[in-house]
Amino acid sequence: MKNLAKVLKTTLIASMALASSQSLTACNRVNPALISRAGFNQATPSQAVGSTRYAQSSTSRPSLVPNQVVVQFRSVPNPSFLQQFSQQNGLQVLQVSRTGSVLFRQLRTGNTGTMVQSLRSNNMVEYSHQNTYYRGLFTMNDKRASEQYGPAIVGLSKAWDITLGSPNVVIAVVDSGVDLEHPDLKANLVPGFNALNEGQLPQDDNEHGTHAAGIAAAVGDNGIGVTGACPRCKIMPVKVLDSEGGGTGFGVAAGIVWAVDHGAQIINLSLGGNESDPTMERAVKYALSRNAVVVVAAGNDNTDKKMYPAALPGVIAVGSVDQNRNRSDFSNYGTWVSIMAPGTQILSTIPTSMGEYTKMDGTSMAAPLVAGIVGLMKSRFPQLTPAQVKARLEGSAIDLGSPGFDTEFAHGMVDSVRALL
Repeated sequence: MKNLAKVLKTTLIASMALASSQSLTACNRVNPALISRAGFNQATPSQAVGSTRYAQSSTSRPSLVPNQVVVQFRSVPNPSFLQQFSQQNGLQVLQVSRTGSVLFRQLRTGNTGTMVQSLRSNNMVEYSHQNTYYRGLFTMNDKRASEQYGPAIVGLSKAWDITLGSPNVVIAVVDSGVDLEHPDLKANLVPGFNALNEGQLPQDDNEHGTHAAGIAAAVGDNGIGVTGACPRCKIMPVKVLDSEGGGTGFGVAAGIVWAVDHGAQIINLSLGGNESDPTMERAVKYALSRNAVVVVAAGNDNTDKKMYPAALPGVIAVGSVDQNRNRSDFSNYGTWVSIMAPGTQILSTIPTSMGEYTKMDGTSMAAPLVAGIVGLMKSRFPQLTPAQVKARLEGSAIDLGSPGFDTEFAHGMVDSVRALL
C-alpha cells in the first residue's frame, strides 16, 4: 500500500506541475436529445436538439415526462387491484416498485396535472405526481492523454498513506451504467442493476457512468490508466440513464432503493433535474435511514437555483472548482450546496469501445471524487452515519472565498487528509 501511495504521489505531483503550465479549454456545452426510455416505451420530448455526446443541465428542458404518472399506494397493491385501478382511471401499468409506488401511462387524452389531482382523492393513494426528468450533469471535451490533477489538489496522495480503502465498502454509481469489461474497473466491480431494462446487465452506452465510476474507484497499482479516489473500494453499477444521458425520477428512485437493499454504503448521483418529487425524496430518505451516504452533483447552470436531488435534506451536494481552486464557470452554487471538488477537465475512464479514457467537465465529475473520499472515510471509520460523514467533510474543508461558509464555495473544497484524521 505504501509503495502504491508513493508511486501515485510522484505521478500526481508531476501531473499537477504539468497542469499548471497548460491552459484549459472550455467545453462547448450544447443541449442534447433528452430521451428518457427507461424501458417503458414512453413518449419523448417534442423537441430534441444538439449532440448525444454532450450533456448539461438546462432550464430550457422539460422537467416532467409527458403522460406519465407515479402513484404511491398506502400498501403494496396486488395485480387484480392494479388492473381494476388502471381500467377505472384510463391508465396503463409501466412498472411497479418494491416500495409500493407504481408508474402509469395516461391513456386518455387530457391534462396530466388534472389526472394527478383526481388520483389523490382515492383513499388507497398516499400521493401521486407526474414523473420527472433527470439527466447526467456533465459536459465533455475531445479525448486527449493528460494528467489527473484532481486527486493532487485534494490531498489524496497523503490520504492513501492512511488508507487505500476497503473492498467491504461499496459505492453505487447510479448513472448510465458502467463498462463491465473495462480493464481499469473490472476488478473493482460487484453485481449491479439495470432499472431501464430489468434482467439486462447495467452496461454503459453513454460514457457518463463509466467516467464517474473511474473517478470514484478505478483500480490502483495495476500499471494502467487512472486511479480512483478509493482504489480498493468496490463499484456497484446501477443503470438509470439511457444512451442519451436521460432518465426519470421513478427510475432513479428504483435504482437507489435497489442499491441500498444490495449493500451499497455510498450512493453517487451525478445527475439532476429542476423538479423534485415525493418518490425521489422517499428513496433518498430510505437510503439515509439505512445508513447509506448520498452524494449528489449540484448542477451545471451557473446559478443558485436549486437542483434536485442535490437540494434535498441530508445529502452531500457537490459543486465544482478548477485546478486553480476557482469555482468552475458552469458550477451551481448557493446555500444548499455542501462542498466543492475538482470538476473541470477531469480525466477518467470511458467504455473501451469509445476510447478507454477522456476528460470531462461537470459537477458530475466533482461528485464521484467526493464519493470516493467518503469511501476512504467509511473504510477507516465504518461506524460513521451519513450526517456524521457530511459534518466531517464540511468541517474539514479547505476554506475558499470569504471566511467560513459562503454561497459561492459553500464550506470550501474537500480535504481528503483532514477528513480521515
